[in-house]
Order: sequence, then structure tokens, then C-alpha cells
Amino acid sequence: MKKQLFAIGLALLIAGCARQPEYERKFTLNGETHLTLNFTNVDSPNSFLLGYLLSFPFIPHNYVFSVENDTTFEFTLPLNHPAEAILQCASNDSYIYIFLVQNEPLTINYDIANDTFSAEGFTKPICQYLMNHPTILFEGFDEDASCFAKIEKAYQLKQKALETAFATRQVPKWFYDYEKECLNVNEISMKFGYAQNLGLCDSLRKVIPMNNSKYEWLFEYSSGYLPFYHSNKYDTIIGPYTSDEDYCEYAQDNINHIKANLEENVVSYYVAARLSNYLNFLKGARSVSEYNEKNKYLNRLIEANSSLIKDTALLNYITSERQNIYNKLITESALKKGDKAPNFYLKNIDDKSVSLSDFAGKLVLLNFWDTHCSACIASIPKKNALVEKFGKQGFELVNICLDNAPDVWRQIINDHHPLGEELICKGQWEKNLRDKYLISGRPHFVLVDRNGLIIENHVKGDSLEVFIERNISTSM
Repeated sequence: MKKQLFAIGLALLIAGCARQPEYERKFTLNGETHLTLNFTNVDSPNSFLLGYLLSFPFIPHNYVFSVENDTTFEFTLPLNHPAEAILQCASNDSYIYIFLVQNEPLTINYDIANDTFSAEGFTKPICQYLMNHPTILFEGFDEDASCFAKIEKAYQLKQKALETAFATRQVPKWFYDYEKECLNVNEISMKFGYAQNLGLCDSLRKVIPMNNSKYEWLFEYSSGYLPFYHSNKYDTIIGPYTSDEDYCEYAQDNINHIKANLEENVVSYYVAARLSNYLNFLKGARSVSEYNEKNKYLNRLIEANSSLIKDTALLNYITSERQNIYNKLITESALKKGDKAPNFYLKNIDDKSVSLSDFAGKLVLLNFWDTHCSACIASIPKKNALVEKFGKQGFELVNICLDNAPDVWRQIINDHHPLGEELICKGQWEKNLRDKYLISGRPHFVLVDRNGLIIENHVKGDSLEVFIERNISTSM
């Protein structure tokens, strides 16, 4: 009997030892995991955001949903490497930190009324640890030279907490090794964020070394790390309105720096992740000509750097996904002048259902926006002016909020007093309308004639008045 128990114990020990390297493994393409969210003691409707970042293809994954009563949500999430996710509650601005690994189901039980949670699954102790010691530092500092020492001290405390958690067996060895590097990457990323605002990037580059990692994805996973190792000429020109050509040169400059300083495996992964970022630009193309214009820069980067990507699966993914994006663009029926505008059934500010057909006989401007779009909110006075100018001539402005965040939506309406009909997407309507109207950015304007036919699917903001002026009489 003792021999049998010893044999069973030895087998379990060997299985446990064999399992640990699974979470130190290299990046795996097309992985996934399953997440269950149980909400209890729901005392009022709440909006939630579940978000995390994948480094390949480089893209944030965000899921917005509403919880109106005790309920369960099931998610099968794409996951190519370990990732820390955040579940945010809009009503009380609380956060739950979730640690995801491939093929390990995780259940989060959230008692909303008491703002407490518990986890069930392989990463349960890690989730509990991260609730007290999140990897990201959310504290803000004064924007002066003193901020760097404060950031360093804050991350020293996080490293010390991690040491204690490992020493007291709160977290396993594989997570301890992984989190040490995560903290290093996030510290450097935060320092560079301040350095960029203070104009000190160049001096910071001289004192922070570029290190290799066995977790290659962490470099691109923290978007503010390696991209800052570039020529200082890019410090002031890279931003939300950067041209495709400048961004291509910037990406190539990043690649030149890392291939001269890092090991082959890190360079290989980083280059692939950097190129995968261009897939997001291609997905935003609204026409074949726009796709071709953006694609020529991706071609330039692939031709110059494909030999650096040693994992052929990653390179094949980039090229095949690029073709898939193109195929989808040319096969989808893009809305053209004279096409029937897709209908919708959305709730207004009084919670009544409204459809596009309700505006038959009017010239309608559909304004697709969301609560995170500062440009959308800033342009409210200009859109109000259109209503005041054309409203008595049979013109209707229909503002459609794409994200299901009713509390924030109502607050923006109360604060900024937009004119026109106010509608909000719930359920699958956001996805449906994005697909049907080929919405890739916000605000997205669509002009519909009095018979419900498309005049223009993507009217530029500075052309709105011209388009309405041109069609207000001809469509009568």
C-alpha cells in the first residue's frame, strides 16, 4: 500500500513539474481560453468593459456589455500568450484584475452590491494577488524630473510585494518569473511616457538598457517600450494623425535599433508583431484604392524585414490575413449611392424603439459616434448648427451611440445638449451597424434621402453642410 501511495505521489509530482514549463512556453498562434463571469446581487443596471491586449496580431480586445440582473456571461477569448485583463464597472469605477492563460478556463464571481469577487480556476491565486498588486501603475505624478524617481520607487514596492508573495507561496514560480519582467517593462514604459511629455526621451534612452527576454511578446505587449528606442527625430511627429509614410519609417527605425541590440528570437517576434500592427490599418480601409495605398507600406516593411522573422507561421499569418482583409473588402457589398440604407431598431432617450423607417420623407444624416470619441463630442455644436439651419426644410439628424454605455451616454447628452434624435446600440446592434455601414472610425456620417436611399455612406465632417445644401432641395 505504501509503495502504491509513493508511486501515485511520484506520478503527481512528475505531472506537476511537467506542467510548469507550459506557462513559460513560446508564443502560440491561434490559441484561446474560456472565461465565465457570474454576476450576483445586481441592484441596478451596470455597464462593464472587459479588456486585454494581444501582441500578435497587435490589437486590443474590448468587450462592452450590460448587466441588468443576476446573470452569467461566457466568453471564448483569443489568447496567444499569458495576459492580464481588466474588468471595469462603469457605475462605481471599480476594477477586477484577471490573469488569463491558454486552455485554462477561469470563472470570476462578482457580487456587485458588496463589490467583492472570487475566482475559480488555475490562475485563481494570481487573480487574487493582482487585485492587491496590479501590474500597471495607475498613480499619476507631477510632470517634472522628480517623476522618474517616484516611478522607480513605486515599482520597487511592486517588486518587493512580488518577492514576498512568492516566498510565502501565494504565487507559483512561473508567474513570479513572468511578472518580474512585466513589472520591468511597465516601469520603463511609464518612464518613457513622462519623458515624451517632458522632451527627455533621448537622455532616458542613454541610461535604460535594451534587454533580451524569454517572453518576447512583452516588448510589444507594452506598447510604450521598444518603440521608444528610435531616432529622436520621431519624438514629436508620431501621434494619432501620423501619416502612413512617417509611421512606416518610424517602424523601420524601431526594427533597425532592436536587430542591432537583441537576440534573434526576440527580434523575430518583435518584427512580426510590429508588422502585424499594419493589419489594423488595412482593416480600416474603406475602398480598394485606400487599401492599396496602405498596403504598399506594409509591402515595403515585409520586403525589408521578412528575413528577420524566423517563425514562418507568424509571417504566413501576416500575408494570409492581409489577403483575407482584401477579399472581404472587395466581396462585401459596400453601400453605394442609390442603395437601400440598412434599417435598425434602437432605443431612444425615453427607452422607446426607433427605426430608420420612422424618418421616411426626410433627408437624414446618421451620425455614428461613441462615448470615448472626443472628436465626436467636440463637434456637437457644428452638428447642432446644421439642425438649426436645415431643420425646417425636412432635415433630420439621428445620433447613434455605438457603445452600450447608457449612463455615460445620458451624461454626455445632459452636459452637451446635442440636437436631433438620440439613439443607443444594445445587444448585437453595434456589430450589425458597423458591418452594414462599413464603419471603421468615429464619427461616421451617412446621408440618406427621403426615400431611405443612400446619398453618401462616408461623408467627411468638413463636407457635411455642402452635402446637405446640395441635397436638401433635390431630394424633396
